[in-house]
Amino acid sequence: MERYKRILVCIDGSNDDAPMLVYAGGRSRAAESKEVHILHLPHDTGSVLEDSPAGSPAPTELTRETLQVLVAEHFKGHGQERLVCEVICGSPLIEILRYAHEKDIDLIVMGRRCGRRGETDDEALLAQRITRKATCSVLVLPEEYALQAEAIVVPVRDSECSANALETACGIAAATGATVVALNIYAVHAGYSRTGNTLDEHQALLEAAATRECAKLIERTDTHGLRVECMCVPDLHGKPVPIILEALGSGSTRVVIIGARGRTGAAGVLLGTVTEQLIRKSPSPVLAVKKKGECLGLLRALLVIAGDEY
Repeated sequence: MERYKRILVCIDGSNDDAPMLVYAGGRSRAAESKEVHILHLPHDTGSVLEDSPAGSPAPTELTRETLQVLVAEHFKGHGQERLVCEVICGSPLIEILRYAHEKDIDLIVMGRRCGRRGETDDEALLAQRITRKATCSVLVLPEEYALQAEAIVVPVRDSECSANALETACGIAAATGATVVALNIYAVHAGYSRTGNTLDEHQALLEAAATRECAKLIERTDTHGLRVECMCVPDLHGKPVPIILEALGSGSTRVVIIGARGRTGAAGVLLGTVTEQLIRKSPSPVLAVKKKGECLGLLRALLVIAGDEY
């Protein structure tokens, strides 16, 4: 996690802010960050942060002064990072992306329920949109999570984005003492019978190939001297997310780190559906690792479109 020298923490004035600041302090210590920016967007500006989940208290309006008090009480970094507290009005999507770009942020930290809108039941709507369009990595925190992870699960294939995610996981593990599990989920297709093998035989061949693929990825990744456990699991139904969630278990002491897969073209850089579903459903924090600068063209287009309104 040493690459995350500038961290942006997005808070919304809810009860989730205090544990998020504590968690962000731990991440700053692990990364020895140079700067940590705490950004609050008031919930009553336009369509921003309109409704809280049923039964929860309404978010609190924070001034810069009250924000600084909150940060002083709960954020405990390594003590050498520069702390910046800002209160900005506007669309959370545009303002978070704009701020992260202007301040050259390496990692955005936000809650899954941050910015929940009243017209949808999807509590992770803003987190998904930020993760799709941000030019840096994004860490999404669920409602409850352990402040210290014992294990890091990394869904992998033999690809560049998986290598980036695995290297990030090993960097964090080297700083925190967590173990790293490379989870390779291989698809078992229905047409296996045409190969002349039984399901068990076909699955054994696929598992051997997945194990080799995982070993190849680990070999070419900087693991910071750590031993990485390789777990290969069959997917018989084309649904990898439940398998990842099962590997996380209760999720209380685990983190999932996944490479954000980019696609170029008119649609901009999009995330895979696996990452999107994990952001919505994972009981563990989800870190979507991006190569710095991805989505820059899409972000510039969004800022131009938003320019007439802000």
